[in-house]
Amino acid sequence: MPDQQAPQEDELPPSDAPTRRKVSLPPAALVGAVLGGILVVAIIALAIRSAFLGGEPAGIPLAVTRALLSASPSPAAPPVVEVGDTQLALPVPVTLDVGGRSLPVQASSPEAGDPWTASPSQPGAVTWAYGTVINYVLGLAPTSENQATLSALEEDDPVQLRLSSGTRLTFSVRARRQLPPDDPSILSQSHPGLTLVLISDEEQWLVITADFETATEDPSPAGGTSAGVGQAVQVGDVRVTVTEGRAVRGLGGVPPGTMVYLVEFFITNSGSTPLNAQDFATYLVDGVGNRYLFSPTASTAGTAGPLQGSIPPGQQASGTAGYIVPETLAGPSLTWVFSPQPASGLQARIALSFTPGDVVPVAAEVTVLEAFLADDGDILHIVARIRNAGDVALNVSADGVSLSSSAGAGELLLAAPPFPWMVGSGDTREVEVQFARPDASTAVVTILGFAFEVSGLP
Repeated sequence: MPDQQAPQEDELPPSDAPTRRKVSLPPAALVGAVLGGILVVAIIALAIRSAFLGGEPAGIPLAVTRALLSASPSPAAPPVVEVGDTQLALPVPVTLDVGGRSLPVQASSPEAGDPWTASPSQPGAVTWAYGTVINYVLGLAPTSENQATLSALEEDDPVQLRLSSGTRLTFSVRARRQLPPDDPSILSQSHPGLTLVLISDEEQWLVITADFETATEDPSPAGGTSAGVGQAVQVGDVRVTVTEGRAVRGLGGVPPGTMVYLVEFFITNSGSTPLNAQDFATYLVDGVGNRYLFSPTASTAGTAGPLQGSIPPGQQASGTAGYIVPETLAGPSLTWVFSPQPASGLQARIALSFTPGDVVPVAAEVTVLEAFLADDGDILHIVARIRNAGDVALNVSADGVSLSSSAGAGELLLAAPPFPWMVGSGDTREVEVQFARPDASTAVVTILGFAFEVSGLP
């Protein structure tokens, strides 16, 4: 694997992994007191739960993993090359278009000797072997859909890779092979091209190689239809209106020196056929032209959350577009660019602003203690701990808690204690929220911007 360090947002804090502590058996003289204390704690816990939730439900435990707020390597340090005395940052891949599918790309850079795995934090994403910039090497998870997509590729079929600079690279399929995972040719950088790998536990991996053909530039943000906050812009069959743009600092999971910029908007389908929100493409441009990529997980920190699902003709839907940006974001003018299709020349450009006054400090630490399904399988329970590390009281409303999945935004059924949750300076509070079970195998619960992936949903 390449020697470059992985981007920081692709690292999971070790403290987020569940731990088990060994407890020694107390001396016989203390057993009675310990059992009595345990009984008292259990009675108190049951009483608290009964007061708010009506009893202790048995359930099916689920796995919880701290999710990452950035769905792309930006704005972590991109690969850098030296030309004479000058260092140049290289653009990184953000979207793979293959077999009629458009898949987001995340960076992956395991330590030397570790196996390469296709396990991105964003469902459906592919992993890019960080630092492969001559022959781009991308790994796909061994799903049936990915298997079918790669197996259906034939010689001369086009595959496109879009970069963070806006450049679109087109490749032409040349060969399909079965290679062992440790074959050095998979990561070869001797020839401009693209390598797609179906990563699995098998002794042989399906490997597709493609040769570079052309490079084209996406439309510049200077093109398209411009508007301001509150003004509707028509792009094809889509009418888009931005209601707010704001920066939020101190959210959990973002790399040091970065924050989240949230764009709240709503979409109206003015056409005669349903719109698929997954087809929409957006990015944020700062005052000096830097582009920042859409992050689905960061978007869960907003009011509406990431826009998902289908929008019927004549209907309206609200969404949040979130971006990981530097705390030193260049303003004062920002541009939010919206396209109904990734490859479409149609664009809406919405003028936004950024000043230091936009920053809202948040001094909270959130940990999800457990997640489980009720026995009937219809209700998802999330138990969390909130610690206020700030100097002022923390007031948590329902807007600070959300659940999202491939099926859309989750339905919040109950909170214990009821909202708002007040957490004093330096205090810690345990809370529980209940959502209707999403029709998906995984979901992301977000509390005050801290995102956790819940997996194993039947």
